[in-house]
Amino acid sequence: MRNKKLVLKRARIQEMALEDMRNILGEEKYHELKSRDKHPFFVELLVAHEGVSRGKILGPTPQGRSTKKFWSKDRIEELAKKLAEKIVPVYLFHDSSNRPRRKVGEVISAISRKVRDKVSALAYAYISDPEVRELIRKRKLDTCSLEAELEFERWGKSESGSGLEWMVNAIEAVSGLALGSRQAARPGFPGAAILAQVEEFIEENAQGEETPFSRETLELEQALVEREDELTRLKSELAALQSEREKEERKRKVEEVVNRQIAELNLKREEKKLVLEEVSERLELKQPDQDNLQKLVKQEVDKQLAKLAELRRLYQKPYAFLKNSTAPVEPARPSIKNPLIPGA
Repeated sequence: MRNKKLVLKRARIQEMALEDMRNILGEEKYHELKSRDKHPFFVELLVAHEGVSRGKILGPTPQGRSTKKFWSKDRIEELAKKLAEKIVPVYLFHDSSNRPRRKVGEVISAISRKVRDKVSALAYAYISDPEVRELIRKRKLDTCSLEAELEFERWGKSESGSGLEWMVNAIEAVSGLALGSRQAARPGFPGAAILAQVEEFIEENAQGEETPFSRETLELEQALVEREDELTRLKSELAALQSEREKEERKRKVEEVVNRQIAELNLKREEKKLVLEEVSERLELKQPDQDNLQKLVKQEVDKQLAKLAELRRLYQKPYAFLKNSTAPVEPARPSIKNPLIPGA
């Protein structure tokens, strides 16, 4: 499967030391940007990490929100290389239509390294849009999403039965990254985020004091975010399991009541099976409570019995004239054998 878009995750932003960014970019690339922008603005983006992501897969055969995608260490390292191969555009938000969107910057470097014991793909982006810079400063943009063409291998149904599971086999191409807000959407890759920001005029102060949001604080906040998201997912899966169990229990009770009501009726086995299936299907749509179950089952059984009676009547009607018919029956014609035709 190809041409898929993955929606990932977010976290808090911290200030990043300018010297760190210059070392990552290299002096040549840094000064090239400085020639275009006297006060360049950069962000560090945690795009993806090894483990499980969840969300929609878009393409010829779209998959739903509960889709699980498994990312190995090799795929994360491959993603980082793809991000670093060429300039990848950075957009403001994104949707499933892939219509032209507002470009606000570009990825200028990418690496893979361990973050909280997971191999992660980190991208470093130059943000050119002044309005978006201000939104990042104010913490109103704090999510990072990946748009890429991937190759998947289907693993099968999830444990809860509420979605499919896929293995990411290859990164075909990376088409962009999108910045968003945690308040507006909760993407499905634990940890993906705008990690840090750095500007030409934002540096450590003369005393060398740490910035308000140190990396240790950020990692703790990220861990809390991931725990909250995992709890939300577990609650969702539990609700799906409970719903499925309730459905099965309701179906079992309906079948018991139907079987009791039709047990003494003069019905063939196929007819009983038909009544049971039709009544169960109709009551599943209504989802009756225990108090109304007997009454509704009787109503539906009566309807199905009436339909069976009508079918019997229509089936027997075309042959009814044979019982009382006085029309002469044409005698069978004698067969004439032709000696010239073998077997005649």
